[in-house]
Amino acid sequence: MLKNYINIALRSLKRQKSYSIINIAGLSVGVMACIIIMLYVKAEASYERFYPESEKIYRLSSVFTTNGNREDLAVTPARITAISDQNFPEIEEITFVYDWSIGRELLVEHGENRFIESEVYFADTSYFKVFQHKFLEGNAATALDDPNALVMTESTALKYFGRTTDVVGTTLKINNQDAMITGVIQDFQGNTSLHFDLVMSMSTVGEPPSNRWFPMNYFTYVKVADESAAQAYLNKLNTYIDDEVGESFRAAGIEMAFDIQPITEMHFDTAKGSDYPEKISRNLLYSLVAIALFILLIACINYINLSTAKSEKRAKEVGVRKVLGAYRAQLIWQFYGETFLITLFAVIIGVVMAELLLPFFNTMAGTSLSIDLLGDNYFIPSLLAIVLLVSLISGSYPASFLSSFQPSKVLKSTFSQKGGNTFRRVLVTIQFCVSVFLITGTLIIYNQLQFVQSKEIGYDQSQLVYMQLSDTPARNAYNSLKNGFKAITGVENVSGSNNLITNVVSGWGAVLEGRPADFQVSFRGMNGDLDFLETFGLKLLSGESFQSRSDWDSTVYYLVNKTGIDALGLTPENAIGKKFGLDESMMGTIVGVVEDFHLASLHQKIEPLAVFTGPQRFKSLMYARVNMERIEQVKAEMAEVWSELVPHRPFDLKFVDDSVRSLYEKDKQLGEIVLSFTSLAIVIGCLGLFGLASYLAEKRTKEIGIRKVLGADVSKIVMLLSQEYLKIVLIANVIGWPLAYYFMDKWLNGFAYRIDIGWYFFAISGLATVMVALITVSYQSIKAAISNPIKALRYE
Repeated sequence: MLKNYINIALRSLKRQKSYSIINIAGLSVGVMACIIIMLYVKAEASYERFYPESEKIYRLSSVFTTNGNREDLAVTPARITAISDQNFPEIEEITFVYDWSIGRELLVEHGENRFIESEVYFADTSYFKVFQHKFLEGNAATALDDPNALVMTESTALKYFGRTTDVVGTTLKINNQDAMITGVIQDFQGNTSLHFDLVMSMSTVGEPPSNRWFPMNYFTYVKVADESAAQAYLNKLNTYIDDEVGESFRAAGIEMAFDIQPITEMHFDTAKGSDYPEKISRNLLYSLVAIALFILLIACINYINLSTAKSEKRAKEVGVRKVLGAYRAQLIWQFYGETFLITLFAVIIGVVMAELLLPFFNTMAGTSLSIDLLGDNYFIPSLLAIVLLVSLISGSYPASFLSSFQPSKVLKSTFSQKGGNTFRRVLVTIQFCVSVFLITGTLIIYNQLQFVQSKEIGYDQSQLVYMQLSDTPARNAYNSLKNGFKAITGVENVSGSNNLITNVVSGWGAVLEGRPADFQVSFRGMNGDLDFLETFGLKLLSGESFQSRSDWDSTVYYLVNKTGIDALGLTPENAIGKKFGLDESMMGTIVGVVEDFHLASLHQKIEPLAVFTGPQRFKSLMYARVNMERIEQVKAEMAEVWSELVPHRPFDLKFVDDSVRSLYEKDKQLGEIVLSFTSLAIVIGCLGLFGLASYLAEKRTKEIGIRKVLGADVSKIVMLLSQEYLKIVLIANVIGWPLAYYFMDKWLNGFAYRIDIGWYFFAISGLATVMVALITVSYQSIKAAISNPIKALRYE
């Protein structure tokens, strides 16, 4: 029986070659798209899950609310660790990390070899109790106990020594100071935002202040028993801070608290600033999943439409089988079997297509996805699930519809389809509704991503370059470097700071003279020299720049952004001359107010920022505004100056523009992915519509011949055959537009700065779907309209 079903199915596929090719092609492309998208989604959803007991690890973050505006910071004060150890039994382990990789570099020397390392953490002694890395050599319990203790990954050990054993106890020079290797850990076994090549003991850079709530410079992670314990700990922590400083903060119109989230959620949290740049919007990921399902749905609709449309050609077959004794259940299984066979072919072809296209996708998405048929325990079961699901969805209506034919009517040629045309119209409407949704959504996503990449960020980053001053000798040469660079033709200005301007990590509790002693406002802070404002090209709203202050290097002066002035309850005019400090130990004078500019991506709102001068403020980065038309000559001359003054470190010039672009790299990649797969969904829909239009034009061949004999011209016949689809497209637009508006408005809410959803997005998508339908249908319509009417009248 099974062999007979297979033979019948193969004969049917052979008889209807064009429809079979369309069905298999549509399903294959749909399966291919689903495989690639699901591999990508799986990879993105796997961040931090490889850690042992990852479900028990949470990250703390700081929350400030001022005048109803909430500000989330990924960084926290070191004080949390001290009070948590002493007061909250819910905590199994707690650790805090200073992420040196944000805008800094270390020079590591081993013998004659020198390496520049930027992926470096400084962590306290509990780090490896929270994050349980596998140690290939060394003791996890004591690896970070001593100052200048160093743990490296196995790939870093191979780079330095060519081996991963007999490494512990070796001394390296790090920024001209001795550091001893105390451990080698296995490379990261999965995707992570917490990647490092080296981790050093926190005591190397000095123990942070544990008796103050500011500054906030650290990432804090806790290990607890479960989610309820995490929430209990958070409640107690917030009660503790409320008892200690809550009343004074509220008197100043500020609320300070902490939040907690599983580390597996960090990768999707685009709301927090000073965080990890490779984060991804969960809504965009959901959009990809929706597109994958839509593509598969459209392919299934194509199959249903074509199967039911050509039902008359199989009506007599069904009638003869029923007369010969076939039960309806047998016919249902037969048609399900045909669908299963087509789907199986499509899945096999889809896997091959996915394997072939993955290199191109990896290049576009910046990933390294691969298909592992045997190593991935979920891949083959997932394929089988797709086969069964698609077979069930695609085959259910055709099997039910075709098996219901009455043999008496079919064999007497009195058979006519009732309801089939209406059902096909509904399915085509759904197809176009999905297309309208995808086109509108893609237009909005594309324009939003263009907006965030082209929006003025408050300073001209296109001519800014920077260099790392990552050790004491380089920082001591700052003034000489600056003078040497300024003498180069094409260098317009030079300044320095302790922060990369696209990721200012430091969080402070700023104070203002005349306010209560415990009045504090959350501020970001970065230092600068007298040329800071001119180098970055910031717009001055009131006051003056540091250049007006001859004692800028010995006295604390501040440039504060407009958002910071608003948070202090001042105006740009009356803020000038006010005594202000990022904390009480850094009291100084506000000399200028600058227009807001963006430090992070447009996912986050602009936060209060103060740029300060003063004594003993080291510059770890040097910025220069240069004429890009002479960039190659400028770079060569700057390298000469550098080699004279900082001979022990290689010259490495970087562009601020690249740092700004990196903030949106993930969004840009996802936008390209969404656009590509949306186009694919539309192509699959057109493929099915083409096949359906071809069949329906063939069905009306005799009618067309009669109309031509009676004098109808080509344009009228084309319009006759096309107008049904135009009505369907209009209905689909009416349904698809509100859905697109609702979901895209929710997606746009993930950006602090967003575009408005204008009417023109819907007009373009409506026009696009009309054009797609007309182009798809018109070929068959015109072909039928210009055919010889004599041949048409001989049809049948």
